[in-house]
Amino acid sequence: MTAAATNVRVTAVIPAYNAEKFIAEALQSILDQTVEIAEIIVVDDGSSDRTAEVAATFPRTQVIRQPNAGCGAARNTALRVATGEWIALLDADDIWLPEKTERQLACVAPGVGVVHTNRFDPVNFGNLWHRQAFVTPSGAFIRKQALLDVGGFEESPGVIDDITCWLKIALTDWRFVPSAENLLLYRPTEQSLSASELKMVRRELAGIEMVGTREKCQPLEIERIKQASKIEYAKNLIAAQRWDEAAQLLAECTPGLASRWLTLARLLRVNRLARTNLVRWMHSVDGNYSSHTCSGECALPEAHRIQCMNACHKPYFIA
Repeated sequence: MTAAATNVRVTAVIPAYNAEKFIAEALQSILDQTVEIAEIIVVDDGSSDRTAEVAATFPRTQVIRQPNAGCGAARNTALRVATGEWIALLDADDIWLPEKTERQLACVAPGVGVVHTNRFDPVNFGNLWHRQAFVTPSGAFIRKQALLDVGGFEESPGVIDDITCWLKIALTDWRFVPSAENLLLYRPTEQSLSASELKMVRRELAGIEMVGTREKCQPLEIERIKQASKIEYAKNLIAAQRWDEAAQLLAECTPGLASRWLTLARLLRVNRLARTNLVRWMHSVDGNYSSHTCSGECALPEAHRIQCMNACHKPYFIA
């Protein structure tokens, strides 16, 4: 890590809703970093438990209470008062490993807007839009100016604030770079959005519609990406034996595609190996749905349009 990187001021941001049972471990993981975090901001998003009281017992921690407005609004509340040059996101139900901040500071360089802990490289608009990449929020280390340049996180109800934020940053000159993987521990809870696949996919679909409409993407392109999202979540539900929810998503896809998979899914309820093979098969079974050619008729700048057209030729599904 360079001397310049060691002088970077970092603000950790935790949006929290009814997180009394697990926020202490999240905050302790910040204090246990091998590089000191200068500032910690917890935004209690209308909790009905003792989230704020627990958070307030930790050093260097500023607690802000607000009426429930959603994760995006909570993150923006923290962004407005943060004094750090870099914003390190952490969900209240996740934990950083001790070297996380040090490893990510080593990636700080001119032009870098987001350092992430995922295996994807490059992360650009095309790969994000066509589901070839994603950025895990609790692993995101973001230049504050990059967030300010795109107006912060999306606060519209019913969309996933971080996914739309990455897409907006990807349309600027700021770059995404990977650090080491496996720098955090994810703890699914009843409060976590990703604990509910159906809730998650509904919000992702709304975000796809919003971004696609804004960039004047062709309606057929938007629908294909929405369909790919439904199929991806359905695979996760099948793997978890949540058959009724998987059936609901697949039934909304192309009828012929859904009927083949739903019949098999129901037959394989009691066979774990067969379920695993089914999920693998769903990654590649139908070429008509795993890749396609984008028309390139949209409002994207040329460089981003080329990225997008290149990404659309790859299979949608992330193994």
